[in-house]
Order: sequence, then structure tokens, then C-alpha cells
Amino acid sequence: MRKIGGILLAGGAGILVGWGLYLFFRSSFPELPVPLKIASAAMIVGIIILLASLGYERCRASKEEKDKFKEVEK
Repeated sequence: MRKIGGILLAGGAGILVGWGLYLFFRSSFPELPVPLKIASAAMIVGIIILLASLGYERCRASKEEKDKFKEVEK
């Protein structure tokens, strides 16, 4: 159930981000060619995904490190 919820959440967020980028580029830069708009939107989404995955991995590594020193006395 968790995986299905995560997939639905990611899909919904992806659609909202895509629609927002579409509206942003359509209204802000009407003179740019379509391939350039797509490429710049892909770069922005890629950076967001990389930062999110980095944060998730850092959080997971921190949690594993806490568990490693759980039995150490203070």
C-alpha cells in the first residue's frame, strides 16, 4: 500500500509541476521555440529530482548511523 501511495503522490506532483511549468513558459517566454522550452523545463525538473533524492538519501544515512551507535553509552 505504501508503494502505491508513493506512486500516486509522485504522479500527482509530477502532473502539477508539469502543468505549472507549461503555464510559466507559455506566459513568460512566448517567443522561445518549443524544443528550448521543453529542454529548460526538463533541466529544472531534473535538478528538483536530484535535490529530493539527495535529501532522502542523507536522511536515510543519518537514520542508519543513529542505529549503529544505539548501544553506545553516553
